[in-house]
Amino acid sequence: MESRVAALLSQARNAVLDNRFLAAGRLLQEALQLDPQRPAPWLMLAQLAMQTGNHRGAVEAAQRAVERAPGDADAWYTLARAHKTAGALAAAIDGYRRSLTIAPASPDVLTSLGVALRASGRLAEAVEAYRAALRLAPDHVLARNNLANALAAIGEGSAEPRELRAAVRSHLLERTASLHREAVLLRNNGRQGDARLVIQEALQIAPGDVELLIFAAELASDLGRGSESLAYYDRAHDAAPEDWRPLEAARRAALVAGLTDRGRRYADLVMRLRPSDEVRLSSALALPAIAESRAAIARDRSEYQAALDRYMNEELSVSDPFGLIGTMSFRLAYHGENDRELQIKAARLFQKAMPSLVFTAPHCRYSQRRPGRLRIGILSRFLYRHSIARTTMGLVEQIDRRAFEVYLIRLAPSPDDATTARMRAAADQVIEVDIAVGLERARERLAALELDILFYQDIGMEPASYFLSFARLAPIQCMSFGHPNTSGVPNVDYFVSNSLYETEASCDHYSERLFILEDLPTLAYYYRPERGAQHGDRAAYGLPTAGTLYMCPQALFKLHPDFDALIGGILEGDRTGRVILVRGPGCYEEWVEALRSRFARTLPQVADRVLFVEGVASDAFLDFLSHGDVVLDTMHFNGMNSSLESFAVGLPVVTLPTSLQRGRHTQAMYRSMGITELIARDAEEYVRIAVRLGTDRSYNRSMRELILARNSVLFEDARVVREFERFFLAALKSKAD
Repeated sequence: MESRVAALLSQARNAVLDNRFLAAGRLLQEALQLDPQRPAPWLMLAQLAMQTGNHRGAVEAAQRAVERAPGDADAWYTLARAHKTAGALAAAIDGYRRSLTIAPASPDVLTSLGVALRASGRLAEAVEAYRAALRLAPDHVLARNNLANALAAIGEGSAEPRELRAAVRSHLLERTASLHREAVLLRNNGRQGDARLVIQEALQIAPGDVELLIFAAELASDLGRGSESLAYYDRAHDAAPEDWRPLEAARRAALVAGLTDRGRRYADLVMRLRPSDEVRLSSALALPAIAESRAAIARDRSEYQAALDRYMNEELSVSDPFGLIGTMSFRLAYHGENDRELQIKAARLFQKAMPSLVFTAPHCRYSQRRPGRLRIGILSRFLYRHSIARTTMGLVEQIDRRAFEVYLIRLAPSPDDATTARMRAAADQVIEVDIAVGLERARERLAALELDILFYQDIGMEPASYFLSFARLAPIQCMSFGHPNTSGVPNVDYFVSNSLYETEASCDHYSERLFILEDLPTLAYYYRPERGAQHGDRAAYGLPTAGTLYMCPQALFKLHPDFDALIGGILEGDRTGRVILVRGPGCYEEWVEALRSRFARTLPQVADRVLFVEGVASDAFLDFLSHGDVVLDTMHFNGMNSSLESFAVGLPVVTLPTSLQRGRHTQAMYRSMGITELIARDAEEYVRIAVRLGTDRSYNRSMRELILARNSVLFEDARVVREFERFFLAALKSKAD
């Protein structure tokens, strides 16, 4: 048992460094199940709680550690820190003093004591604590800096503070610069979690350093901690109100996140410091991530169209297309409406504002192609452990190399992980295109490849691929279901879809020519997901241990207002039920609060049974999902990866197809499996199916068994690759004719 607990603690430390906080918590809970009297797991739980902002949990865990090891100085120190973060200064001071009683020669504890004393207004005692720390460690940076500030605040020995400040300034500058360099190196090597710890240490020394704060914001964004990123930008703005950079970065981040009010506030501040048409235009075209109601969606779309019309009649000068981030109509796709005309208008406006977007690669002007295999360029910024890579991997690996040559085009900066390495090994060539060099140089580099077909995996999800698609970089340019909405861009020739996804009216949904692949369960050669390690029961994931769990593991911005009535009907029909929503990577607290507010209005009787839980690492997702009873497919924009993952472990998914392709993915999977019982015809039937699955255990079990017996048709289907090959050849033949 001793070695097992030690291994769990080691794994938990590594999980914290990787910012996998939920995984760390599970590992620590497992360690405590084996040895609940050991203080170390409680100490780590307290530190984890402080890192994630759970002040009450930090105090409770630290108290447990102290109870088990009252003679441990570290336990008292951790309890004191927990009290300090919770704002309980008197308790913090007592804890620091108790730690010092046990281990008096600790400059870190003395410095922390000084901080708490000064925050309590006890400056003279704080000075003595800092001096005591410096007697033990004369080079202690924080103690020296804090002592200088404290002496200056009380006016003692005017020469001493100046001397201390002069001595400490050069040391601080050197130390913060060193930490900054270390953090940059770690980030460049893909170790963002370690870089975050280093930059936080630097900010303890120089909390108002604008460069450090901007870098910390970028790191937080890398790690999917959007709210934390914006908080760092706010701090940078407070430190340097005339510096436009943190405001501009915050504006872009807020608009990408669909935080329109906040983004527009940043935009107003940017316009005072550095006015531009990019800022004006992006504010006018911003759309919120979470819609208040169907009426709000109609209003937002009307205002969006009016802004397009208004700016089409103005003279615009846009020099930086990335300043328009957040305006590529990403949010339109979640409204459940046909976006074709709006997308065409938006593309026309951007082309008018930036004529340089229009570019033609030299080889595209020739009627004859160069000899050899057909060159297929597959372009994305998300070719790492991401849903786009999971749906792209199979095509890259399985396409017929006798006829096709695959050029993998990675838009950088972008994470580089094991998934990237696998795709890199499978491709004939890998091209890294750093978008920081600008669109012009990126286009020139892609033009030099002389591609026959350029396959954009996800136009609309980020600005680089969207604005690149305005150029003619290959004779045939196409897109598909990565972000399943039309682009509106004239130089995107084809939208590749599936006969089981589309309806007779589908041609009216696309500005591109619609090319239909035949009778496929999905548009991806999708490798069967593995459940991986199992981590105990529901409680290990923060899930209720009793009652029916209706899992909805979609990004929160997929929850259309029409979905609220379905949630309400299910929870009214199953009084033991809970609907589980997931705070996934990149989730903003504003999204959660907006949904809570909406649910309080639209389903007040059952809103308390809609639970938001923390997301899990991708290697634990299937285990997490398997603790549910039913999976709820979102309306208007279905799951793709999540439905395939649910079916892989036999979980029944309730789906309600709509008229647009993005609302018809899951029903296509069911039809391919020959299962129609869980495809609803209307909202009332959706509720009935879900409640029956949740309350009738025998029926649920029979559906699971049926899915497990038939789900093989969804995975590693060579027909998908052959159908894409048919498209590539047919498109080029049509071009030649």
